[in-house]
Amino acid sequence: MGQRTPAVVGLYLQEAGQWRRIAEFRLTATGHATFRAVDPVEGLVARVWFHQGVDLPGEDRTVLPEDGADFLRALLQPFGFRDYRFRDDSPGLRRTGRNGHEPVRHAHDDTGRADAAKDSACTGRPAAWRALDSDVIRF
Repeated sequence: MGQRTPAVVGLYLQEAGQWRRIAEFRLTATGHATFRAVDPVEGLVARVWFHQGVDLPGEDRTVLPEDGADFLRALLQPFGFRDYRFRDDSPGLRRTGRNGHEPVRHAHDDTGRADAAKDSACTGRPAAWRALDSDVIRF
């Protein structure tokens, strides 16, 4: 995980075609990650990652907030979710889209439709989402 270290990672929810920031993770001066729900209801889904960590594909391990920069970088991996996106919101990043935000890109099949079937059948889902699938969440 030798990539640039993000200082802030935001979680966004798509509603009615618009992306809305619902939670954020920040790197502290002590090297740990913190969590804050921007939206008190929708943002709670991010708490699952904060408490259970993020699985690293192909490494057979889970990265926790105590791992700081590695945790924030792990949040930025492509999960394949249709309505949620993690984005590096670190100060000083250049945004290429309108209103200072990066455009969110979707994978399309030959028909031009967003590939929602792949999103819902994602086999490499992180532990946090597998817990939601089983209707068992422990904080």
